Amino acid sequence: MPRQRSVRLTLALIPALLLSATLGGCGPFGYLKKVSKDATKVVEEAQALEAEKYAPYEYWSAVAYLEQAKVLMAYSEYERSFDYGERAKQLAEEAIRKSERMESGQMTESIDDDTVPAADDDADSSGGDAKAKGSISIGGK
Repeated sequence: MPRQRSVRLTLALIPALLLSATLGGCGPFGYLKKVSKDATKVVEEAQALEAEKYAPYEYWSAVAYLEQAKVLMAYSEYERSFDYGERAKQLAEEAIRKSERMESGQMTESIDDDTVPAADDDADSSGGDAKAKGSISIGGK
């Protein structure tokens, strides 16, 4: 009777051992942690810190890399997906650092910086109308 019990226990444990060995850090399960959880969390944190405004290159690059990681995952390109997810995380972290520097006053420029150099009065040939803020004049005309 005890031998029969140990055989049943062994047979019951084999599928569990195979399943745990198969799922341990490969394919979509690695993706879930590295890309879906970590990179997405950092990109969302960057968005909360207004990185779109203060570090647009880094923020939008992180968003694009994260989206591409998801696309690659859909095609079972796990290794490339991991690489894109890691790059998205790095860019989002850089965007966070820049946003924090902006908030603390260490940096002073942003994409919405509306400072336009004053135009000379004689260079304006538009009949005295003031130029629109942020407009570009080519050739002084």
